[in-house]
Amino acid sequence: MSVQLILYPQNYDGQYNSISTTTGEFVIDGNAFTTIDTSSSYDSPTPLAGNVIGDVLTNASPTIQNTWYRFRSTDTGTPTLPLRVAPNPLLAIIAVPTSSIAGVYQRLSNLTIGQQYILTVNNDPTGFTGTAYVAVFKGSNNNTIAANFTNTNTSPITLTFTAATTSDIILISWIDTTNSTMFINSVSVSEVGSTPTTVYTELQDGQVICDLYEDEDIPLSLSVDDFKNVAEKVQSYSKAFNLPATKRNNQIFDNIFEITRTDTGLNFNPYKRTKAILKQDGFLLFEGYLRMLDISDKSGETSYNVNLYSEVVALADVLGDKTFSELDFTELEHDYNKTNIKNSWNDAPSAGITYTNASTSGFRNANDTVKYPFVDWTHQILVGGSSATGANVGNPELTNLETCFRPFINIKYLVDRIFQALPFTYESEFFDTDDFKKLYMDFNWGSDLIPETGTGTYTTGDASNTSIGSYQPLFIFDNDFPSNAGYDTSHHKFTAAYDNQTYIIDTDFWVTNYNNSADLKYRWTHKDSAGNLIGQYTTSPWLGGAGPMVIPWNTTVSLTLNQNDTLEFKYYSTAGNSVQYMPSNLTVSTGYALATTNVLLQTLRGELGQWEFLKGLLTMFNLVTLPDEDNPSNIKIEPYSDVFLNNPNSVELDWTDKIDVSEMKLMPLTDLNKKTIFKFVEDEDDYSFRQYKRGTNHLYGSKKYDASEFTILAGEDEIIAEPFAATLVKPLMSQFSDFITPAVYAMNDDGAEEGFDNSPRIMYNNGIKSTGTTFYMPAQNGVTSSNESDFLQFSHLSNVQTTTGTRDFHFGECQLMANVGNPVNDNLFNLYWLPYYSELYNPDTRIMTIKVNLSPSDINTFKFNDTVFIKNRTFRVNKIDYKPNDLATVEFILIP
Repeated sequence: MSVQLILYPQNYDGQYNSISTTTGEFVIDGNAFTTIDTSSSYDSPTPLAGNVIGDVLTNASPTIQNTWYRFRSTDTGTPTLPLRVAPNPLLAIIAVPTSSIAGVYQRLSNLTIGQQYILTVNNDPTGFTGTAYVAVFKGSNNNTIAANFTNTNTSPITLTFTAATTSDIILISWIDTTNSTMFINSVSVSEVGSTPTTVYTELQDGQVICDLYEDEDIPLSLSVDDFKNVAEKVQSYSKAFNLPATKRNNQIFDNIFEITRTDTGLNFNPYKRTKAILKQDGFLLFEGYLRMLDISDKSGETSYNVNLYSEVVALADVLGDKTFSELDFTELEHDYNKTNIKNSWNDAPSAGITYTNASTSGFRNANDTVKYPFVDWTHQILVGGSSATGANVGNPELTNLETCFRPFINIKYLVDRIFQALPFTYESEFFDTDDFKKLYMDFNWGSDLIPETGTGTYTTGDASNTSIGSYQPLFIFDNDFPSNAGYDTSHHKFTAAYDNQTYIIDTDFWVTNYNNSADLKYRWTHKDSAGNLIGQYTTSPWLGGAGPMVIPWNTTVSLTLNQNDTLEFKYYSTAGNSVQYMPSNLTVSTGYALATTNVLLQTLRGELGQWEFLKGLLTMFNLVTLPDEDNPSNIKIEPYSDVFLNNPNSVELDWTDKIDVSEMKLMPLTDLNKKTIFKFVEDEDDYSFRQYKRGTNHLYGSKKYDASEFTILAGEDEIIAEPFAATLVKPLMSQFSDFITPAVYAMNDDGAEEGFDNSPRIMYNNGIKSTGTTFYMPAQNGVTSSNESDFLQFSHLSNVQTTTGTRDFHFGECQLMANVGNPVNDNLFNLYWLPYYSELYNPDTRIMTIKVNLSPSDINTFKFNDTVFIKNRTFRVNKIDYKPNDLATVEFILIP
């Protein structure tokens, strides 16, 4: 029998590498464009009327062969650099409406001088309104071999050229006077009259066959999960085995055991994934990745100790320590104001968030990606009538938008963004369900960036100091303003500490008029860091009247400043010795509030691990991850019951004649835990959660599974949907029973409620609901105030109040707060975990371990969602320990 271990090159994720090309093809990475987003780039300041290409090739020459480079012109506009998009087309070259140019280029290798070649660019002709410029160069723009300007919407674009060197340069660029994009599916260079080989019977993409020891049969442990502990998601792998240090293997691994070896950038790297496939007699047994464990030298014989592991394990390895901070959310930036907040509530495309930047991922939309539900983030909500605003008396009043409105991002969007940057794709019918698409994770910025508030006392001093005919500052002699407010007591002005710093300033003062002919004016003066006037905001004049007379004066200003901008409050009098300002108050709130930016979104959530996030979803919904049998780099993600219990694609296999009845081990599952608790992370600073726990002795959103009827079992286990925390929902105030919102706030040592750095929350979009009253949204960031009767409701339930069919996205039944509804049965445990636990804790469930005569063909065609028929009983396969040329040890689960 023939066993083959085949390795792909590490470069370019096993598609091509820099020293191995597909037969007849001279462009590297011209189909998947997996290296585009990380390739070198150059910004050319040369005008389009000048020689941009010459500048690019002179100052950013493609010195490394078979590697993509990118460029763009920046003289009259700055296009987005060419980037990979998904799923198709794959390469996008974007132009902006300022006659700019952008493109990609690559230095080829192994051309034959004098041979004719054809450059083929397979583009999407839709919306082809600009000019594509493709060219081939000997080495600089002064040595053009061939060029082609294309102004039509034809596809493909072709260019025939005669090689001048063995390493000519190809270049594809896009010029447009409108904001449009050229999409490219593939780029190819081949000899005229030949076609690149794309189908192989044996090896392709630079694959190599490793030498094995003569008697080496590589043992495999094949599984998709451990039935006894499905949350662990144990995947297929091989036991460690040795490869001899033959001439071939040493070349494959670049003599890594030589301590004098230096890294050239193309050497084998033990810290990178190496795609591998294992075959026996031509049948594919395993497709995954090779990991080098160590290199041993025993009595002068060197060997490589390696093992194989599956794609899903590789997903966790690839994500590794990646955090959300590595996902650029620039495309989600938008003005933070009432207009965008309310527009985010809409599901219809007619009105949604207006984003600042163009979409670059292809996954963003105006209605579903970012939303602003009403959440009690600080519990600092006033009752209207307690302050001099337009709030309806007796109804909730927000002092700023941040009190209750902070961004949530769609879960499906986040999953898509994570996979977009990976060498994997995914497929999931579950992720495409309406319920999953309505799930969101909060991107709260925590406690630090809530606008801070402080108060100052000010006066003009004696009436004799009042000047005539010029604006004079008000002197603040005592204050507890926030440190980032930047108040200067010497110059009586505020200086912004950072860009987009918002100031909300309320003045409440008393004026004594001594002169019935005096008129007064007040204004805020906003200047930039150089002292240039940006704006003056003048209040209505106060006309003189009989004096002396004490009159109250109130005004509010909300402005956004950039770093080192100044803000100053001054007064003006038409008569001297006319007025005196009594000691009065000025309240300042300042912080980030102008825009929801990438920086703001990453403030707290940027630390969250990408694999941690995905693993939390797998735990919540008991999801099983399976490699696609037709494409092992594609991962199928579905709930346990859909894979193993209710799968229409499952096949029943008859292995009755394959078993070795001489040795059989049948045992009950006695190592199970008596009790299991399903829960979320406990946010100890969450005041409402903590109070519920104390009052009920129960964790909100948790489920205790008790198998005490199995009296010999012992022990307890925890299944925790890290990093997510449960979210308690309740009426915002006791008098407003219909105004039900999530409560996510802390209480400090002084007994005051405040925001905190909460663990991520998963919530369901319940849609726009009536408050049953009104709430006041203050004027902020250039948008006026209003009293609103509707709000966007998020919760852990699909309906509030609960009804028949309501789904709960917490684990278990628990007493809900007043007016939320009754506990529901359709929760995470009952919907996604109970089918598995019903099998696991069934008295008829058995584990049977037996030897089975499995051929390479059996392994090649077997799927773990298949069932096996043996002697009138149906089994599920839990694990296969397979060794070529030997009986396999199979662990079966007897299905009750």
